[in-house]
Amino acid sequence: MQVRTATKRGGGSSKNGRNSIGKRLGVKKYGGQAVLSGNILVRQRGSTFHPGQHVAAGRDHTLFALVPGFVQYYKGIVNGKERKLVGITTHSRDESLPRQEDALGRSRFFGAVDLAREKGVWEIDGDEAGGAERFDTMSEEEIEALIAQAVGRDLKGNVVESEGGGAPRAVV
Repeated sequence: MQVRTATKRGGGSSKNGRNSIGKRLGVKKYGGQAVLSGNILVRQRGSTFHPGQHVAAGRDHTLFALVPGFVQYYKGIVNGKERKLVGITTHSRDESLPRQEDALGRSRFFGAVDLAREKGVWEIDGDEAGGAERFDTMSEEEIEALIAQAVGRDLKGNVVESEGGGAPRAVV
């Protein structure tokens, strides 16, 4: 009688051999780097870093910027314990955190752009920082007409409608 044997050995079972993909955690923006609002600063599991000035935490503990500015890492007291914090300074890289609120007041950001500070850096209305002077030479009637157009009314107070993306027209 002949017995057939396997030409290949049996594969057996193994408890190893699995691996998951990396989650890309860690610091994404370092101290002194310029950021825009919404930029992710740190991806983390748990709260290694806590949100400081102008920074918020997502539900997975991701820290992100609430305002444009410069990233600062510093230590501060959170819930009675010293913690590592991430904050945003809005004026310069040289600002230090934590801010002395007694002397300097709270840091507030309203989304306004200081044109005097940014003059010559950004383009305004297509020409090199020359758009700001345009309003100095306009008459009061022209300014009122621009405001009325933006609000949606003409100078007489009639409601203005826009037809198919064209120029606004007064409805009589």
